[in-house]
Amino acid sequence: MATTLSSLRTCPATKAALETLLRERKLQAEAPPLRGEDRRLRRVPTGQAEVDRLLEGGFPRGHLSEVHGPVSSGRTGLVLALLARTTRAGALAALVDPLDRFDPASAGAAGIALARVLWLRGPRGGGEEPRPRALAEATVAVATLAGSGLFEVVILDLAGVADGERARLPATTWVRLQRTVEETETVLLLVAGRHVASGPGGISLALARTGLRWSAPPGPGRLLAGLGARVITGRHASRSAEVAFTASYA
Repeated sequence: MATTLSSLRTCPATKAALETLLRERKLQAEAPPLRGEDRRLRRVPTGQAEVDRLLEGGFPRGHLSEVHGPVSSGRTGLVLALLARTTRAGALAALVDPLDRFDPASAGAAGIALARVLWLRGPRGGGEEPRPRALAEATVAVATLAGSGLFEVVILDLAGVADGERARLPATTWVRLQRTVEETETVLLLVAGRHVASGPGGISLALARTGLRWSAPPGPGRLLAGLGARVITGRHASRSAEVAFTASYA
């Protein structure tokens, strides 16, 4: 299901319909917990075995976490793996995408059940910068989705957004989002080119590319087959893992 951030602002009916779906839970989440089960004690796996071992099971529920790294560092591959694992398990995921970077065809090829992903898009316009209020609208949308408790994973994609653009957000933005999600079973995840924020109990993952794999020797027609990355967690780079990502083509 896809809609635009601007439509939530300019079309009250669209925003009201989304809020009604969330309130009435007409979008089906995963099966209810067993009696006495607290899902917040269970982490959400990323779908990458090496990363899950590093994170002792995955991302913690009820916390703001982040994945950051430069272009071609594997951050998109990790997000696609997380979405694929989440949706294949029968849960719902939401992606708030201010720069309209998400490619549904590639996501489907990566194994994501697109019918279980709510995608909120921001109009990209003529350059790499979002519309003046797109980021503010994106954080409001994230708060609504994360606070609903309906989604196992809610992702805000800030990759490509300039530091100056992020700096225009209120200083309390990330604290507010952490407070929104902390009583839920949802993983709230930021994706960015560099460190942005993580909650007290959240995880900050830094990715760095270690190599590229090609489908054939140099020459016409060869394709990128995958890349290797080092995933680092901890404030002082205390733990790391080597990960291999495979390229997906629609």
